Amino acid sequence: MLNRIIRIAAVVCALCLAGCIHRLDPVETDGMIRFTAGSPLLREDAIRTKSGENLKTAFAVNDNFYVYGTKVVSSTRYTVFNGQSVGLTSLGANVLDPLDDVWEYSPLRFWDSNASQYDFVAISGPASSTEITSNPAAAGHLKANVIFDATSSPCDIMAAGYQRNDGTITPVHLEFNHILSAVRVTIINDSPSISVTVNSYGFRNICYRATGTVEQSGNGLASMGTSDWGTPSYTSSTILGHSASPGTELAKGEEFAMPADKWDLMVPQELSPYGEYIPQLMLDYEYDQVNPYTDVLEHNHLVFPIRLEEITVKNSDELIRSWLPGRKYSYEIHIRLGGGIIVNVAVTDWKEVPAETPGLTIDDE
Repeated sequence: MLNRIIRIAAVVCALCLAGCIHRLDPVETDGMIRFTAGSPLLREDAIRTKSGENLKTAFAVNDNFYVYGTKVVSSTRYTVFNGQSVGLTSLGANVLDPLDDVWEYSPLRFWDSNASQYDFVAISGPASSTEITSNPAAAGHLKANVIFDATSSPCDIMAAGYQRNDGTITPVHLEFNHILSAVRVTIINDSPSISVTVNSYGFRNICYRATGTVEQSGNGLASMGTSDWGTPSYTSSTILGHSASPGTELAKGEEFAMPADKWDLMVPQELSPYGEYIPQLMLDYEYDQVNPYTDVLEHNHLVFPIRLEEITVKNSDELIRSWLPGRKYSYEIHIRLGGGIIVNVAVTDWKEVPAETPGLTIDDE
């Protein structure tokens, strides 16, 4: 009897305290809903630091995610979590094993022994839950909508889904996946003897803001495509990319690129024209060259619009028609004076090996 009273008192104390949760013995945490979080991206060389604008490779202390969750009791669905922030307070001893990390939230929730099923959706990346909406108790699979704006505090948004119907009370392990597209540009001077100054590159007529819908499907996240991003906003301005004054001078064979871990995070989208908007990669560069007919040194300043939909997959006529969720697109632009501009693209899944996809040649005349 005394042991039973002590156990009840311990549970009541935990319910009354709204402070931090610490790692406790299994007996003391019996019944509490706990979370662990990871990603297929965790690799041996992953650095667990805050990434800022860089792509996320692992969670770091003070990172958080927002969780939405439901339970089903007697065929009725109830909300358990509705945008609850869950934060990483400490890392475990094994950097490759997210299961021993400590994630905390308050107030606590506890497993309901009468519930036949639990469903969870979690979103990581936004600074607050104000950009996320969800109606957890609605019929159908659990869903959440998240707004992304590539021009306003962009973040690497990741999402996870989970379902449990076996009555166990072990921690919920959330496997996060990227749901945005990432784009990077490298510019190479292939001219035989002339230096080229790169002033800028950027993207025009693209969708820069939209709302993505993530959905729990079974014990995971439903696959996403461009159709899962709605209410798009387009711009005719040239945005993102890089611009500098003075520009960057490239001698023969030299290349320019942003730091290796800097990518432009994009709304997944179709690259075919959308009304009057024709998605383009804009390149601004200049060079001096002696006119072979007049023997006069001439200054050339060119601004190229490169239609993104006209880049094809290597050795085929298949067009790269869209930027898909969870993929990285590395545009490699070769400037060849007198021979045009050649664009090569490497399309990489965040979890797979890159495939080279050369595509488009544009005359610089």
